[in-house]
Amino acid sequence: MEPTYAEKLGVPCHRSFFRDALARRAGSMGPQEYLIDQANLRGFRGAYSDRSDLGELDPALSLEDIVVGLLQPQAPAEVRVVKLIVRMLQSGRLDPARLWLGARREKADSVLAWVLGLIPEQEQNEAVQAIQMVVDAHPVRDTRRPTVRYDPKRLLRVKARVG
Repeated sequence: MEPTYAEKLGVPCHRSFFRDALARRAGSMGPQEYLIDQANLRGFRGAYSDRSDLGELDPALSLEDIVVGLLQPQAPAEVRVVKLIVRMLQSGRLDPARLWLGARREKADSVLAWVLGLIPEQEQNEAVQAIQMVVDAHPVRDTRRPTVRYDPKRLLRVKARVG
């Protein structure tokens, strides 16, 4: 099992009723895979899933909830999810204030700030800049960043080469 963001940050996990609810919804699959499937069902297709049956779309789960759930301290610090999160942030379909409040509530604010810092300048569209403005307006409580090696060049969109 992958280490969690809490382990990578060196902080204890808090009790999260939100995470408990996700675990109940996910069943044996686990919250991480459930959230990835929910993002894939919404058309993001950013993280690999080896399951052909992604389940049913959960209408009670917002895009902001998915991002927050993937960035919580209890979530596995998997680099395969970073690109999915960035694509969700770039989509323009997230409410920056709602995302920030959820991240703050679930203590995912420092990981969100870390992910925003990974996004190369040429990939920072208006949606990302709007989220960054909200983050900048409300300083992150914990300035530590997870010790996860991720090359931001992997976030660049490059045209496919044939041959």
